[in-house]
Amino acid sequence: MLPAGLNRAPTERSGDAVRADRQLERAFEKRSSWTLPYAGTAPPLRVLLLVSARGGDIVTHPFLDDRIMQTTMFVPEGFRNGTILPEHHVVFNGIGDADRCRTSLERARAVLAQSPAKAINDPQRVLATGRDKTAALTGGIAGVTVPRTERLARGDVSVEGLAQRGWRFPLLLRAPGYQAGRYFERVDEPAGLEAALARVPGEELFAIEFIDLRDARGDVRKYRVLFIDGELYPVHLAISNHWKVHYFSSNTAERAEHREEEARFLADLPGVLGVRAMAALEAIQRAVALDYGGIDFGIDAAGNVVVFEANATMAVYPPAVGKLSAYRRPAYDAVIAAVRRLITDRASI
Repeated sequence: MLPAGLNRAPTERSGDAVRADRQLERAFEKRSSWTLPYAGTAPPLRVLLLVSARGGDIVTHPFLDDRIMQTTMFVPEGFRNGTILPEHHVVFNGIGDADRCRTSLERARAVLAQSPAKAINDPQRVLATGRDKTAALTGGIAGVTVPRTERLARGDVSVEGLAQRGWRFPLLLRAPGYQAGRYFERVDEPAGLEAALARVPGEELFAIEFIDLRDARGDVRKYRVLFIDGELYPVHLAISNHWKVHYFSSNTAERAEHREEEARFLADLPGVLGVRAMAALEAIQRAVALDYGGIDFGIDAAGNVVVFEANATMAVYPPAVGKLSAYRRPAYDAVIAAVRRLITDRASI
């Protein structure tokens, strides 16, 4: 995350992306990097962390141990031909949202071309993980279902326009570049489209196929698994009776049976998901091909992995203090250790 007040141009928030690009170039012309304090005593492992002026970055602070690593944040919008990069042993491309940060990722490629160090998360691979590109990456994999997703101009999102494109209700509308369910609406019937459009900003919108994954009790499950250097790591299981399920808004923490189910998932990923789903996840990981990324998904009645999203923006948060969440600690610690190994293994010292 950038120092306060420096991320995102006002014109971008108002929808003028071209003027926003120009403003961001000027904003970071004189200064484009910030070095964080180092708390160690031995010479540090120097990490060049690429971050976007637009937001949409990976939550990296749990991974960057300031007793071992000294992190310099660098904003690609400030990169010019001839720019001398801060001293570093490894580059961590922390720009994760392909829908929000296309220009930032394209500039990150120029930064990496200038660096002699190895990089984590090739920007080109991140660019391939936009929501409307997920089907191209993963749709042909056995045991995988990918909801149809189409990026449309707002003017094309009408009852008639959607029908001409073969869309049926219910469907989902989502503004590109937002996370945590923000500006994400379910439209159950044509009569509700106008009101939903009024709640979702932007000149372009995603239309997304709605797949009903409720069980007999009306609960929906959303699993999160991380891809770290070619291995799968379970992160959490969110269970909710609402179609739009996130861990922070689920009732997993409130119900003992849901905590027990999540604990089983975290302790025995293959045993809970089964051979078919594990093979699908491993194939998705190979297709996405990120050093650090992950997938949010459900499991349908046929045992298929239903992909909600697969990209680099997957965050991992520490368990809450107290005995009720203690079962989450081993999985969390395993993720932190894996990412730190990834950084040190890539570093050239």
